[in-house]
Amino acid sequence: MSIKPENFDMPVASFNEHPMKLGLFTDGLPDMSFEQVLDEAVHMGIKVLEFGTGGYSCAPHLNMEKLLKSADARKTFLQAIESRGLEICALNCSANAIGPGERWASHAPDVMNTFRLAELLGVKHIVAQSGLPAGSPTDTALNWVLHTYPPEMQDVLKYQWDVTIQFWSKAAALAASCGVETIALEEHPMNMVFNYGTLMHLRAAVGPIIGMNLDPSHMFFMGGDPILMARKLCEAKAVYHVHGKDTRLNPHIKGTEYFELGPYNGAAANRVWNYVAVGYGHDQLWWKEFFATLAAGDYHGPVCIEVEDPLMPNNLIAIQKSARFLQETMLS
Repeated sequence: MSIKPENFDMPVASFNEHPMKLGLFTDGLPDMSFEQVLDEAVHMGIKVLEFGTGGYSCAPHLNMEKLLKSADARKTFLQAIESRGLEICALNCSANAIGPGERWASHAPDVMNTFRLAELLGVKHIVAQSGLPAGSPTDTALNWVLHTYPPEMQDVLKYQWDVTIQFWSKAAALAASCGVETIALEEHPMNMVFNYGTLMHLRAAVGPIIGMNLDPSHMFFMGGDPILMARKLCEAKAVYHVHGKDTRLNPHIKGTEYFELGPYNGAAANRVWNYVAVGYGHDQLWWKEFFATLAAGDYHGPVCIEVEDPLMPNNLIAIQKSARFLQETMLS
């Protein structure tokens, strides 16, 4: 007679007492209500949640103004989360707080209010973007510098870094006064911080409260290696958050084009790259090595699913597939 292993109640030694937790950036389900998202998260085996608060996000699952003003609203909000065995791992204010003109005028206040809300909710970790200024005090458009020739571009970079460091020094001081421990900046294109070197430049100027939200999807299409990035960030103790997001490259186009200027909702077959559900761009072996590198580097934070997959029927299906894939590949 065979006995199923689950019939044994055997103690198992713990080697990694603080494994990564599977999370969800809830902005991926903007059409679902707050309560529906919580229930779906439990169903998928999600442990922690990341909520958008403003900036580029419409903040579909929290009302920052209401939560800032009302203790009762905060209590109700937290009880709904905690009653399901979930917890908030981060507030996300991906914004361009240093952009020129009226287009981004609300972003800096959103970032600052996110710190204030974090204090009231007991949240210690913020996800954000560094932002991108114009090229000079008189410019009205963003200017992302990717080459230092002609030499005048050095003047542009100096101005932009001055603006960026001035803002984030002020922002970091407020964050620290609100009890925020880490600000994880996403290495997103069209931002001053978009790779290892730019992160470390800002971190050296502002302090160790600044780290990275490592999102592999951006590294893939910018030509970087997320595994090498994870190793370097861990060595510097500068990886503070991870997004579970994947990218599929079209190699027959990638060989002749590098940057993609077409719309996200354009025909997937005609783009150099596309965001896809996790596992549809890179296989299990790649993701297992990625997570092993993070674990070996002492990263114990969340891995929050974020999806923008034009090939899937809808975001919910993409998130469900991503959750199943990550549960097989994460060291949790």
